[in-house]
Amino acid sequence: MLYAGLMLTADGPRLIEYNCRFGDPECQVLMVMLESDLLPLVSAAATGTLHEQSVQWRDGAALTVVLAARGYPETPVKGGIIAGLEPEDPDVTVFHAGTALRDGVLTANGGRVLNVTARGATLAEARTRAYATIGRIQWADGFCRRDIGAKEA
Repeated sequence: MLYAGLMLTADGPRLIEYNCRFGDPECQVLMVMLESDLLPLVSAAATGTLHEQSVQWRDGAALTVVLAARGYPETPVKGGIIAGLEPEDPDVTVFHAGTALRDGVLTANGGRVLNVTARGATLAEARTRAYATIGRIQWADGFCRRDIGAKEA
């Protein structure tokens, strides 16, 4: 998955960064919208037959909110206990980015720790689902931006 981070400036768009990996929130928000099975698509891309594949996408919208550890990005607090991740909404996926199991207890182990990705018929619905799930997560050292998707929703 190739992701380009762009910034719109007075002089036009500028490339800030690019990544090629599946672990980024920018990829995760797309993967929940993919209706097709990913494996045949990746295999076809590797063998030069991707043009023979048909890709199906779900209708609607998706949104991802990153939960980071207090102190991120400079010195994130690690080791805090995380609870409340039991799924309540089938249209929400919580991706683990910086977690660890210590003695059977889920803990924070990085800067960007969880990515809450939600689908909905509209962006506003996806946003509501994502923040509702975040509201159930118990993690004293975690924080997130509260403005993700606000302008578009």
